Amino acid sequence: MSQFFENHPTLLLAAEAGVALFLLIFIVVWTMGTAKKNPRPTRAPDDHPSRASQTGQPAPKEADRTPDA
Repeated sequence: MSQFFENHPTLLLAAEAGVALFLLIFIVVWTMGTAKKNPRPTRAPDDHPSRASQTGQPAPKEADRTPDA
């Protein structure tokens, strides 16, 4: 087998590139499958600490503001 690759060195390079491409595609497909099984939430729940400042204070009303003159 080594005599064959000594006569055709570019085939060894092509085989290595093919294995690298296969590995890249395999990793991408593997990680995409995990993302579909466990989707991330689009927003934090209302009781999450990161939203405490939003739920603790009511939004200012238009009537409470002073007009900019």
